[in-house]
Amino acid sequence: MLSGSTPPLEVLTNPLSFPFLWAYYGAGVLLAREAWVRWGRNYLRLMLLGFVYGIVEEGLVIKSWFNPEWPDLGILGVYGRAWGVNTIWAVWLTIFHSLMSIAVPIMVVDALYPEFEEERLLGKRGTALASASFIVSGAAFFTFLAPYRPPAVQYSLTIVLTALLLFLARRVKREAIFKRSIPRGHPFVYGFGVSFALFFIFTAFPHSPVHPVVPSILGLLVALHFYSTPARLDEKRKYALVLGFLAFWFVPYDMILELNGVRGEALLGVATFAVLAWKLREWEAIKPKV
Repeated sequence: MLSGSTPPLEVLTNPLSFPFLWAYYGAGVLLAREAWVRWGRNYLRLMLLGFVYGIVEEGLVIKSWFNPEWPDLGILGVYGRAWGVNTIWAVWLTIFHSLMSIAVPIMVVDALYPEFEEERLLGKRGTALASASFIVSGAAFFTFLAPYRPPAVQYSLTIVLTALLLFLARRVKREAIFKRSIPRGHPFVYGFGVSFALFFIFTAFPHSPVHPVVPSILGLLVALHFYSTPARLDEKRKYALVLGFLAFWFVPYDMILELNGVRGEALLGVATFAVLAWKLREWEAIKPKV
């Protein structure tokens, strides 16, 4: 809801959608976090796990990677479409899900509940239940929400790509790609800038004569730099980084959606941001100075 993917009032008009969304997204982020804690809290690993989630959702379950009639595509159904794949849409949604659906929720919870930061939240039973939730809800989306039949070769290669990224996530050792990070005093501004930059890259460039490879590379570089940053920050600045990232989507972006007819989006986004910002002030008050 907060990213504009699902209209808030859909909870009234289609009450069955939200239980399935929570079952899918909630189980996905729990499973990604479990793997991250078990394999080592490396932020490049978190990025790759987020990529895996994004590919599974948009490529394998929803199949929007391939469907030229997917309603959210807009110009991305034409710009960058090659070999039966909406390539720019695929890159953008993979980055977006990695950040918004996986990494940011995990980092927010880590900051608000630091006592659980190094703890696994799922035992054997919890892992089994989360996996079942993810598979069942994903199967429902695959069958009923997106009945489109993707091209077999491209779909098979997407499965291979998913397995490869999962393997890399298990094996990665490096903590960061970029050696230079942001100034320590400006993580909120940087986080906001990352959101704006990604939004600009994947909405402005498709309306220009620039080759589709350019926004794909730029978007991936921005994402890599973002994931190279948290390991160099203390807990307070790390939370400010995430809050800045969310600020763009929850305040100006949700206000734009409201003006475009998505009722309730602005109130929900601004209110959520205010709660998270208040939590930061409260958290700062009880944390020792670093």
